[in-house]
Amino acid sequence: MKTDTKVTDDDAVDVTDSDAAEAEPDGEDPKPVEKSGKLPQSLLMVAIALVVAATAVAGWYGVRWISAANDDSLAYSKTRDEVNRVALAAVVTMNQLDYRKIDEGLDDWEAATTGKLHDEIVKNRGTVRDSIVQKQSISTATVLSSAVKELDERAGKASVMVAIKMNVDVTETLTSPPAQVPGITCKQVEGQNYRCQGVKYKRLEGSLQRTDAGWKLETLADVPYVQGQ
Repeated sequence: MKTDTKVTDDDAVDVTDSDAAEAEPDGEDPKPVEKSGKLPQSLLMVAIALVVAATAVAGWYGVRWISAANDDSLAYSKTRDEVNRVALAAVVTMNQLDYRKIDEGLDDWEAATTGKLHDEIVKNRGTVRDSIVQKQSISTATVLSSAVKELDERAGKASVMVAIKMNVDVTETLTSPPAQVPGITCKQVEGQNYRCQGVKYKRLEGSLQRTDAGWKLETLADVPYVQGQ
């Protein structure tokens, strides 16, 4: 015999509402999952280290660049000072001679020069020597001012301007009284001989060449000089 079992509404199990109630509390919306925008701690430390290292390297190269520039400037200044020192000594040497020490003086001329100027001194040494001795010439020079006009370190070239004061004492043999020269007094001492003494001023322009033995005077020429300048 078949027995019918009737399930009523009271006996049904309503899981929909209870499950929903457990999944979603009444009156609350589901919270979205937050995504972090921060780097992991390890990556952040690496990034900071790279920035610090880059800054340090940039600073080091900057310091090296400034140091190199200063070194170049210092080297140039030293060379300029050396050129000026050599030029002054050479110009003084070339403008003073004493007939009593003529050979020593001419040796100094040769040692201070190079190029064509040196060759001319060697070539005419005998003539200059005889003239200085005959005139019993004595001259000394003092530098008043100087300036290095140009300096080319790579080419080993330089040019200078030098103003000097010369004290002269020389005997001239003349057929007539000598022309008056500012600062120089000439007196007739015997026959046609005149003894001239005094002070004169000269401005000279010279060029120097760097040689294996250092800087040497290559050319030297007078520049018009107005007394009192």
